[in-house]
Amino acid sequence: LHMLRVLMLDLRTMNEDPFTDMMRDFYTQYRGKQASTEDFRRVVERHVGGNMKWFFDQWVNGAAIPKYRVAYRSEQVDGGKYRMTLRVEQQDVPEDFRVFIPVSVDLGDDRWARLRVEVRGSTSEIDLPLMPFEPKGIKFNDLEGVLAEAKMVKWRE
Repeated sequence: LHMLRVLMLDLRTMNEDPFTDMMRDFYTQYRGKQASTEDFRRVVERHVGGNMKWFFDQWVNGAAIPKYRVAYRSEQVDGGKYRMTLRVEQQDVPEDFRVFIPVSVDLGDDRWARLRVEVRGSTSEIDLPLMPFEPKGIKFNDLEGVLAEAKMVKWRE
């Protein structure tokens, strides 16, 4: 449930009303009745507006727990903004395993840019949106939003 909560969380405002509304809907619909995992999935899909079979296949019916090795680099580009690139190695999961991981970029002076990145396959290089300030670091898998192990490593060309 925590992973769904973080997946549905508005990272800009940290508003979790969509998750709360979904859980309330499920409770109201199935209060006093027997509900299956598929019943729950249908309620989740109605609230997220898309097919969540992949999520339930991986996290409810599957047993794989990913391990990540994460590196990043940043460079100043035209206009004084900063481009940040993540390199994420995903291990111990099937090749078609996909996940949306919360990442927080430390912009200094208690300023954070929060976003989600999609990781698929064994290695992903992900360009983040341009940042207005020089990044000081990142929190990969912020909020422990995904059941996983993550290790930060140095960027190697």
